Amino acid sequence: MVMINDKFSISEDLYDFLMRCKEKMFEEDSMVLGILWGDVGSGKSLKAQHMGYVIDTELDIDRVAFDKEEFIRAIIKNRQKVIVGDEGISLFFSRASMTKEGRLISELMDQIRQKNLCIIICVPKLLSLDWSILESANFVGYVWESKKEINGKRRTIKGNLALYPKFVDKDYKMEIIDYLKIKKRSLAKKYRSRPEPFLTQPGEPIGKSFKKPFYPVGEYKYRTKKEAILDKYMKPQIDPKIELINKMKKNCPELTDAIIGKSLNLTRQWVNTLRNRESLVNTEKTLHT
Repeated sequence: MVMINDKFSISEDLYDFLMRCKEKMFEEDSMVLGILWGDVGSGKSLKAQHMGYVIDTELDIDRVAFDKEEFIRAIIKNRQKVIVGDEGISLFFSRASMTKEGRLISELMDQIRQKNLCIIICVPKLLSLDWSILESANFVGYVWESKKEINGKRRTIKGNLALYPKFVDKDYKMEIIDYLKIKKRSLAKKYRSRPEPFLTQPGEPIGKSFKKPFYPVGEYKYRTKKEAILDKYMKPQIDPKIELINKMKKNCPELTDAIIGKSLNLTRQWVNTLRNRESLVNTEKTLHT
């Protein structure tokens, strides 16, 4: 095992692989794109941070992106750095989004190449990503949670990793992708066994009696930022038509729903529905606060 700055340890095989990624960035004028997939809460985000920290010990919270805007900003501002696209960013790389924003993605990929960046994206399902991203990836990794008996008790282990890189002489990445495709298509049939990964890395036990996991970007900063992003998406959105109706009612209280509807090309019933929806939104805001 290799100890990383007295913070955490990784296997020699994983360390050598990450050093090869660093070599590509700094000595071969290239980029690195990695994808980690697994269930929510399996330890993907922390595993991505650890892998990124081995390559770039200056990894900070500004280069952990939760949405498209943050991700684009990080790419534009940095060179020869690691950027982690946390789970929320997976929507940006879905097939539907890529179809709609293909030109933007293409320009971003060019930026990633030119700036010799290492991008590690966390997603719940590998096959949900657009094929162009899967094809460009240098490696994919499966992260999972398990149970292990420690000191006579069953303990939760998070961050177990099976790594599938793409090499010239052996493409582990395509082997696992093909396997997942066959498994998805043949749910009722017997499919071939899961291909062997290039390497595996055990996770860490979670609990009060164990050492707290090391967050390269700072646990408090990471959790605060994550909660802020979740809060942004959880807040109810107000329909712009509702705001317009409210202004009309405030400025001219005598206006009926029928008159307002006619001016906005809406039916009276629809105006009434929107006003009722506003009451629901206000109730949700009260509960949210």
